[in-house]
Amino acid sequence: MKALITIKASGKKILGFLFFLIITAGCLPSEDPLTGRVEPNLRALSATEERLSQSSTKFAIDLFQQIGNKESEKNLFFSPFSIHQALSMTMNGSQGEILEEFKNVLRYQGLSLDEANQGSKELTEFLLQLDPKVKLAIANAIWYKQGYQVYAPFKEIAQRYYHAEVAALDMGNPNAVNVINNWIARQTNNLIRDMLDNIPENAVMYLVNAIYFKADWTYNFPKANTKKEKFFPYNGQEVMVDMMDLGKAAGFRSYGTADYGYLEIPYSSGQYNMGVLIGQEGNTAALASYLTLENLEKWKKDARDINLILKMPKFKIQYRIPNMAEDLMALGLEKPFDYHPDNFTKLFSNPTNYLKINRVIHEALIEVDEKGTEAAAATIVEIVERINMGPSEPVVLTLDRPFIFFIQEKHSGAILFMGKLENPIE
Repeated sequence: MKALITIKASGKKILGFLFFLIITAGCLPSEDPLTGRVEPNLRALSATEERLSQSSTKFAIDLFQQIGNKESEKNLFFSPFSIHQALSMTMNGSQGEILEEFKNVLRYQGLSLDEANQGSKELTEFLLQLDPKVKLAIANAIWYKQGYQVYAPFKEIAQRYYHAEVAALDMGNPNAVNVINNWIARQTNNLIRDMLDNIPENAVMYLVNAIYFKADWTYNFPKANTKKEKFFPYNGQEVMVDMMDLGKAAGFRSYGTADYGYLEIPYSSGQYNMGVLIGQEGNTAALASYLTLENLEKWKKDARDINLILKMPKFKIQYRIPNMAEDLMALGLEKPFDYHPDNFTKLFSNPTNYLKINRVIHEALIEVDEKGTEAAAATIVEIVERINMGPSEPVVLTLDRPFIFFIQEKHSGAILFMGKLENPIE
């Protein structure tokens, strides 16, 4: 079987044979793994955690379909979990119809606000405690304009459910940008740097999430096996890449049909893995149509053990979205991006002008090599206040009918003179 797997052939023939292996995986003999597994800290998920996991996954698929359709045949990498966390924090600043928009886009239908927040907290804690050999960090922070007062219940929610650092910031200070950027760099092991370019004069709050992931493959690829090999982009000329080669058969989980194959490449204990969806032609737009929550659950449930020698390219992707406003509006989050009287009425206890989300900035980086994967991402939600542009036209009041008048002393209220005007020319 090993000899067959390493047969030199065209990319399509190898892929076709891979599908054959995946579909017939139950017939293959088992082999010992190349390295010992680490025992994960597993426990049963609560009902709320399961619902939050589904909400997060549905949002991830929605966002992938939205962004992927725009970025056809381009590398794409982002953290839907980071974006979901940042927007989940942000939704607590609104109520009524605005809150419902957030809940619908974040796929919190059927959940109360408390249930969504509690589920987000529990799911995050579960992920952080799952595998001691996987480095995973998830952090949240909120900065608000110095001199403003954060609405106490909003601050309490951010701290209790999202463990967010909440601090005032002199946003007019040129160093304010560095305060936020340095925090992001620290949380992402310096992978995401100088993310925020500027702070507009009407900015009143920044809600930020950062996530960092580093894990070794369960089966490391020997560096000596990495060689230049062909890679076949869809509708493009073949290119030469650094192709990693496991060299020996190892166990994977897989699911396949005649149209596509799904493969799980495990990290550490196997609780984290890189899921791969691959097709005969390399047409990712066509593959995306299979990417649904129902299919994901089916692939995971029905996947079978398969032994194969895996070869895959080393790669590094850094991807930045300067403003996700259009993508999120396309998913249904509309009013928060326009000055609306009902926007963010639960952010501040002091009076403000109308507020809106100005930008949702996202940046992510992934590097995959022989040892494993390192990835990081950060999301910034920038909230601004409407500025009255220039002096407004004065209101004109015409006293064109009889009126009463009086002259009074302001402090005591004593009226010194009093009268009425019936006709100015009499």
